[in-house]
Amino acid sequence: MDTEEDMSDSVMPIDKEKDSSESALCGHKLPLWLGLLLLLAAVSLLGTLIYFAVIANSKACVDGLQAQKECQELNQHVQRQLNQAQELLHEKEAEAATCKQAVVTLRDSLKKEQARVEELQEERVRPQGRTTVQCGFSCCLCVRSSSASV
Repeated sequence: MDTEEDMSDSVMPIDKEKDSSESALCGHKLPLWLGLLLLLAAVSLLGTLIYFAVIANSKACVDGLQAQKECQELNQHVQRQLNQAQELLHEKEAEAATCKQAVVTLRDSLKKEQARVEELQEERVRPQGRTTVQCGFSCCLCVRSSSASV
């Protein structure tokens, strides 16, 4: 029995503590002015919330949001076009660089070919300017111009 009394004593103070805390809360009333102030604050917040909800759903606001959405979509479209144009520009710049290199190579080749042609023409003109022929005499070689008739 002794243990039952000990157990009941240990449980009882907890119940007494609950009772005392409940009575402490119930014993103090909220002052009227504080209650009215809290009620006024709640009504003000609710009124403000309703006011902004009405404004947010107004025609002007909805139209503004629609215009903003359309503007963003148009902006994205223009951005995509710009990106495509920039990619194309880079491709064309690479092609132009290749073409410029080809032109440089072709000019060098042309200069070499022109030099070779000039060299060949000089070799061809030298023998045509004077030709050496034998005139039939064993004592000398006669030189005649290519323009002179034989």
